Amino acid sequence: MKHHSALIALPTVTLLALSLAACTDNPQNKKDDAASGGDTVTVKITDDTCEVSPATLPSGKVSFSVTNKGTKPNEFEILAENKLQIESEKENIGPGTTTTVTTALDEGTYYTACKPNMVGDFVGLAEFAVTKGEDISVDSDTQAAEDKAITNYTGYVKDQVGQLVDATKDFTDAYTSGDTEKAKALYPLARQHYERIEPTAESFGIKEAGDLDGALDGRVQDLSADAGKKPNDPEVLADWTGWHRIEADLFTDESEGYKFESEADRKKVADKLNEDTKTLYDLVYGKVDGASGAFELQLSDVATGASALLEEVALSKIGGEEETFSHTDLYDFHANVEGAEVAYGNVEKLVEAQDPDLAEKITTNLDGVKTVLKKYQTGKDDDGNILYEDYSKVAAVQKDAGEAPQDTDYTEAQQELSDAVNALSEPLSQVSGTILR
Repeated sequence: MKHHSALIALPTVTLLALSLAACTDNPQNKKDDAASGGDTVTVKITDDTCEVSPATLPSGKVSFSVTNKGTKPNEFEILAENKLQIESEKENIGPGTTTTVTTALDEGTYYTACKPNMVGDFVGLAEFAVTKGEDISVDSDTQAAEDKAITNYTGYVKDQVGQLVDATKDFTDAYTSGDTEKAKALYPLARQHYERIEPTAESFGIKEAGDLDGALDGRVQDLSADAGKKPNDPEVLADWTGWHRIEADLFTDESEGYKFESEADRKKVADKLNEDTKTLYDLVYGKVDGASGAFELQLSDVATGASALLEEVALSKIGGEEETFSHTDLYDFHANVEGAEVAYGNVEKLVEAQDPDLAEKITTNLDGVKTVLKKYQTGKDDDGNILYEDYSKVAAVQKDAGEAPQDTDYTEAQQELSDAVNALSEPLSQVSGTILR
């Protein structure tokens, strides 16, 4: 779930340092002309501005060098002409840091904007014009490989959503029937189907981009920050739905203020979770249109999917904020790594053709993350699902939506995992710049 960080100190230093190493040097600003070669755009962010220069360039691959000169974590987005569909984005750009967003843009009208703390209305929404560039000759084998990557990853997303529908129903049946222990066991396993496709899922929406993700995977910390109230405030809880609302009811006691008052309340939130999951299924299978029209993935979605999964682990999940009540975070990490492996696997041949050293580094570091995660596996259930330790037993974590740990508080095991994730995230962040044309 894309999250806000108004009340949470995110351990970004390690990842950002690695990301900086992957960025190209910032070019000299050219205020009135197109970027040299039509490739690079400079973006300067403050807490209340989002300046993009130049505001026009030829079609093709483009890199946005984004510097956050403000005091808050920020997000940079490139939007389609309808200002709803996200063409590319970068979350959690920390104060005082620079990162690069690489994407491919066809001729047309786009908009750029920023969103401090990843919440609220856009800041600095401005038109970005892409003119007709030189035609790029596409090798037939390359085109076939790109088409196959999109087709296969689209099929994977559909498959995961299809499995999510059934797994969610099994989970909510146990939950509403009062079989608490079974529900607790099914909770992290069912969620893995969503976690494997999370970056793609975050863009899903019916009335507006992301509204399904908010309904399914919203965190109380975000609602609390938006409302300026405590996480267990009745007004905050009244607007909270989805997986984590049930998590709070399942894994806390009466004294913490998250329990439902009646079985009718439990059934209501369970029915809503199933309803929203079915809507997600209908969207990806083309039965309904979303906020941006029919569901369709591009090569850029595949190329950035793997790095986005690992970035969210490194930036916030490593501190235990995703599963703040159940501490089943290691299941999420496992699913995120699996999803990243699948997304990258669909474009691996394209990367190998352009940069074999990068491909080798990704493979090596992917094995490294899986080796670290394996240390915390406790066995398998009767269905062969891998089981994991309670994350709070091996890491300093945010508990019950309380204070998030600083990276200086990390345990040795947690730091090892963080380092492994960062080491994989860095080369994965280079995939889009390597294969997008």
